[in-house]
Amino acid sequence: MFPEFINLEYLSEIQQVIEGLAGIRVSVFDSNGRVILESINEDPVLSFVTSSETGKAEYNSFIEDNVKKAILRKDITISKIPTGQYLFFVPYHLNDVSLIIAGGAFYLSDDDYKAFISDSAYKYHLSFQQIESLSKKIFIMDYENIQRKSLYIQKLLGSTIKNGYERKLYKEKYDHVYTVIRLLSDSVEDISQEKIYSLMSDALLFIFNIDSMAFLSESGRIFRTDYSAGRLKGSIDGLSFNRNSWIISEAIKGPRPLFFDDPADIRNLGLTEAFESVYFFHFFSEKMGSRFLCLFNATLSRENEEEILMLCQILNLFSAAVSSHNNYNSRLKEMTTVNLAMSKLNLKFNKPEELYSSIVDTAVSLSNAERGSLMLADIGGKELCIKAVHGINKWLVKDLKIRVNEGIAGKIYRESIPVVSGDIEKDFAVRKKTVYKTNSFMSIPLKIGDETIGVLNLSDKISGEIFNKEDLALIFSFANYASIALKGSSYYSLAEQMKELSITDSLTDLFNRRYFQDRLAEEIDRSERHSLSFSLCIIDIDDFKLFNDSEGHPAGDELLKRLSKIIHNSLRAADVLARIGGEEFAMIMPQTDKDEAYFVAERIRNTVRQQLYRTWKFYPKENITVSMGISTFPSDETKSKKLIWKADKALYRAKMHGKDRTFAWEEQADVGNSIA
Repeated sequence: MFPEFINLEYLSEIQQVIEGLAGIRVSVFDSNGRVILESINEDPVLSFVTSSETGKAEYNSFIEDNVKKAILRKDITISKIPTGQYLFFVPYHLNDVSLIIAGGAFYLSDDDYKAFISDSAYKYHLSFQQIESLSKKIFIMDYENIQRKSLYIQKLLGSTIKNGYERKLYKEKYDHVYTVIRLLSDSVEDISQEKIYSLMSDALLFIFNIDSMAFLSESGRIFRTDYSAGRLKGSIDGLSFNRNSWIISEAIKGPRPLFFDDPADIRNLGLTEAFESVYFFHFFSEKMGSRFLCLFNATLSRENEEEILMLCQILNLFSAAVSSHNNYNSRLKEMTTVNLAMSKLNLKFNKPEELYSSIVDTAVSLSNAERGSLMLADIGGKELCIKAVHGINKWLVKDLKIRVNEGIAGKIYRESIPVVSGDIEKDFAVRKKTVYKTNSFMSIPLKIGDETIGVLNLSDKISGEIFNKEDLALIFSFANYASIALKGSSYYSLAEQMKELSITDSLTDLFNRRYFQDRLAEEIDRSERHSLSFSLCIIDIDDFKLFNDSEGHPAGDELLKRLSKIIHNSLRAADVLARIGGEEFAMIMPQTDKDEAYFVAERIRNTVRQQLYRTWKFYPKENITVSMGISTFPSDETKSKKLIWKADKALYRAKMHGKDRTFAWEEQADVGNSIA
């Protein structure tokens, strides 16, 4: 069965993009060799062979054997199938799920196909006409190219599967936390500590399929049961643990829950044989002191543990609300606002800039602050970049970056500990900037599990008061949800980017038109900044339509590949070559003036004429030639579209003057440099 966390429809789109760009059949199998996602393309040889019962059985057996072998490996394997073709097998393991991505059905050379025909034509009842027909449709790829493309496919599909898994985890975490908050929020009219425990227990028992559980609080160094639920409730009600015991001491120290399933440890805790294991989740608040959530006979993943830790933090917030009746109503409204804010944040997953602003605006509103900022770490985690502000002129901080080893925000990011300060000058020995009204501020790290992704800063409470620990607890809770939203947004952006990951043309392996346009824009920007010139050359194959009509489209494709290789091998180190149309290519020549560009273009034109030897039968011309048009930055034009247009016009004049020549743009349409 296909893993539920993977979006099959989206994975199918990625598969189609890969097959279209790389020209390779790609299928996905489960660990038993069953097809999860079949290739949309058919290989003629393989299709013919598997149309027979014998061929189909051989192929299925081959797939099953190689999938089983690939499951046990980490690296890509390439194997030869009964048709003499090669398939690569890419294993992908994620937790307890294993998938195999299989691709190919190609020959390394014509000799492989001939050997297959020699050995197996009689076996598969291939007629002479069928052999001839199939020989024109076989797909040939060298071994190095197979390895390179299989690695690309492994990274692309692997990232897609992993991202789907992580997005599901964060979505589940949000849903679980949101469910508990809604349960608590819906009962605020007559809520009590026991009611909080009851609602939390119901949620935990249902969401995580827990056998039995208990909440324990400390009194006189003894932890006693406050509330219990589940199958073993009767045995738990009178339970107590001494703080001095080594198990309890260890459970209090660590930031993560402790798990015990050794029978000796279970007996030392005073538990009966009905208890096979116990989790200790320790949580603390100044008003309620140390408490434990104990889960008995439970099986939890690491992600479940993190979710429950977060739920314990939420429980602390609600417990504090119960013990502080004077703040109860206001805090309740604020938590409701958090929930509403989170529902709005979810709608902005695909709009990062709006999400950034919404997080800052919501945090400012919740804390009654006048100013706030959101800072996110760059990819390398070396700098914090300001993404959104409130109450601060955004143009003053636009593009501002702070090293993670500098300033208060850098300290919060490095240490990943939230801070609330009543006096920045006293607590951090930092002089308050005149733009701020008060010395009080809060800085909260934005975290996903053990990963810190940024910092949320708040300052200047509207009332003029200092921020307190209740403010910090509220914003810290909101920051957890905001972190999930930010991470989800980053995965959404990554998924969108993956649709446009490829920058190469699948037929010629040259850069494609999209990359050319981006690279041209970069070269214009670079040349403007450094007062440099560069030239653009548009190359077009002469009479290519006639060649296609005479020799056929497969021969046309082969010509494009041969010509691309010749031109590419003739480039200088800094030159950039791209295929921008059917038979049209573009070459960017950095730091090259018009005269030098003309010389380079002519050298390439002559090389094409000399090295593209005749292999065609029906095309009436003796040589394949190209025409070229050149424009130069900045003497001819400074804008990319006009630069391309002028190079195209020069190319057109080269065509009009007999083809097989190079023209450079000049203002006088009837004047140009050309060499036949």
